Amino acid sequence: MGVIFQWPVRVYWEDTDAGGIVFYANYLKFFERSRTEWLRSLGIEQQRLKDSTGGMFVVTETSIRYHRSARLDDELIVTASIIETGRVHDNQAAGAIKNRAK
Repeated sequence: MGVIFQWPVRVYWEDTDAGGIVFYANYLKFFERSRTEWLRSLGIEQQRLKDSTGGMFVVTETSIRYHRSARLDDELIVTASIIETGRVHDNQAAGAIKNRAK
């Protein structure tokens, strides 16, 4: 695995269920935000890429394993990295961990 990009995400009420625990599908939103910011940090603006070349990054498959729930007000470190590249595809990994430095 190459360099791991890290992006901080705060958990808000809108991300949680009535018990203050992050709704499972919202992790995908966190991962997409991290992936977008990672690409932006590499100089790749997705709208500009689409407008100039017609190219887009498309998620064709995802799998998530949950270990521990994130909760309201937690600050997470959401990661993105490439684990495999091909001619016209790449496989990326994403993760979310609680920021223990806070």
